[in-house]
Amino acid sequence: MTDLASELRDIERKLFEIPDEKVAQLTMLIERSRAVVMSAAMANAALGTLRPRLTKTRPPRYLSLQRIFCHPFEDLLVIADGEKQFARIGRRSLTPVWDYLIARLDKAAVKELEAALRAAPSPEMGLHADPRIPRLGPKLWEVAAKLLRGELAKAASDAAYKDEMIHELGGEAVLADLADMVAVLELALPLQELREELSPKPVGRLLEPQVEAIKQAYAGLLEANAAYPGFLLALVIARLTDGFQALPIFDGLGEVSTGLEGMTPGKFARAMLSGDCKRFLSNVSKTDPEKVSDANVADMVGDFANLLSRLKQDGMADGAAKEIQAATQQLKHMVKSNVLGGIDGKVMGGVSAVLTAAPAEEAADPEIAKQAVFDAKLEAENRVYALQRVARVAGEIGAEKDVAGTLKDLTTQIESTGATLIGDIKSGKLNAEGKEAAKTKLFAALRMLELVAGSNAASKLMKDGLAAIARMPG
Repeated sequence: MTDLASELRDIERKLFEIPDEKVAQLTMLIERSRAVVMSAAMANAALGTLRPRLTKTRPPRYLSLQRIFCHPFEDLLVIADGEKQFARIGRRSLTPVWDYLIARLDKAAVKELEAALRAAPSPEMGLHADPRIPRLGPKLWEVAAKLLRGELAKAASDAAYKDEMIHELGGEAVLADLADMVAVLELALPLQELREELSPKPVGRLLEPQVEAIKQAYAGLLEANAAYPGFLLALVIARLTDGFQALPIFDGLGEVSTGLEGMTPGKFARAMLSGDCKRFLSNVSKTDPEKVSDANVADMVGDFANLLSRLKQDGMADGAAKEIQAATQQLKHMVKSNVLGGIDGKVMGGVSAVLTAAPAEEAADPEIAKQAVFDAKLEAENRVYALQRVARVAGEIGAEKDVAGTLKDLTTQIESTGATLIGDIKSGKLNAEGKEAAKTKLFAALRMLELVAGSNAASKLMKDGLAAIARMPG
């Protein structure tokens, strides 16, 4: 396991140096080996390392019947924590449902599909979608939906059969996920057509033609008497970066059916968004501070503040009160430990690196010395950027006093350092280094003061410092 971790780190370091063809071969090898040689955890770790490159290169992925089966509902997949989430499907349910299905499918039909899949040529590099899926999928989706719908009907009418089904699948949550899979499989073709109308995910702002395509697709499902048309709404929300933008669209559909009793399109959308928000908040509350950077914490606080605003705006905050409270406490803790913790040493270290740097001609290796100063400055600035991003929304997590106090302390320390520098300039201590070196030191302090306290706070230091430098000899 240690060897694998070491190899993955090596790949990660050289990720964008590897030729596209090698990335494609490596991806195919990992995915083919997943069920035979590698454990799922090891394969997922390897694919996780490659993911930034996969997004850019888009190599052809290893295609199996199981992947084709899952394609219609892949947008709805989440990593579940044991509870069933409305209109979402847990990844943990994929294998047991597929195993349940494959044990009941006609073996000759399966072999025919496998032969067709082997004969289909692999797609070219860089395609957003695998053209083999819409060619080979419809038959599998139709057969699977019909078979599994029949199994659900038996379970609904026979308690003993339901118990056996739950036992074989591995739990009631998996059975509930199976029911959602069937609902989506029955809409597979209309959903595939709608995907082609939408932008490649994640979809930002919906354009008017896309909104019209959504409305027309939904009307088509209603006209065809689809059993659960609401899952078209789920697909749209899952593909959006901001699912809340869909609420006015779905509210505008009125009181039409979603297939679920008492669920209008607007209620369906809110139920799904509520579940997504609770999952996000739950993940935040479980985050290990030691595994995230200061920038990551700032991102999480910003995302939390935006989400909280939307929940309040749409009257959904009360339903997630417990999750909001837990996330708030964890974010406040992470801000204190990851953003505020040790920040004075980090920021003042960045300033001191410039103020105490020896002239280049005196350094044993000028390039190494220059890089060390640059790194210290960059690290300090990045921490201040994270602090300021948190400061804008600190009130949402009850950290405003801690953040304001830290900004005040940093301002005092930088101003004191700047005053000491000006005193050294006036006393002639920097005469040997010259005016340009003095300016470099002054601007380092000014830069950090401006980032921490704003341009107005830096203006006096700049005025006094430049006046002192102007009086230096030479």
